[in-house]
Amino acid sequence: MTFTDYDIECIKKAKTIIDADTSVHYSIETLAEKIGIGKTKLKKGFKEYFKMGLFHYLREQRMIKAAELLMDSNKTIKEISKATGYKYYSNFLSAFTAYHGIPPSQYRKLFRQNH
Repeated sequence: MTFTDYDIECIKKAKTIIDADTSVHYSIETLAEKIGIGKTKLKKGFKEYFKMGLFHYLREQRMIKAAELLMDSNKTIKEISKATGYKYYSNFLSAFTAYHGIPPSQYRKLFRQNH
C-alpha cells in the first residue's frame, strides 16, 4: 500500500491523539474519521510507520503510564486502572502483569523499596 504525505500526517496525528490521553479508547473507525483517513489505511499505515499495530501501541502506552503512576503517585491501583483507560479492573491487572511480568501491587512495592 502506498501512502501519501497527507496519509502520513494523518497517521502521525493518530499517534498524537493516543499519546495525549491514554484513558480514551478509540475505535479504529472513530479515530480514522477524526483524522480524515480510511480505517484500512490507518491500520496498515500505523503498523508500517510505527512498526506495531495501533492497539498494540495503545496498550504499550497505557502500561508505561500505569508504571509511572504506580511509581510517582499515591493513586490506588483501581484509580490507575481507570486513568489508563481500563473499564474493568481485572482486565487491567491481566494486561499489566502480562506486560511487566509482575502484578501492579508488586511492581509498586518493588519500586518503593528500591528508591
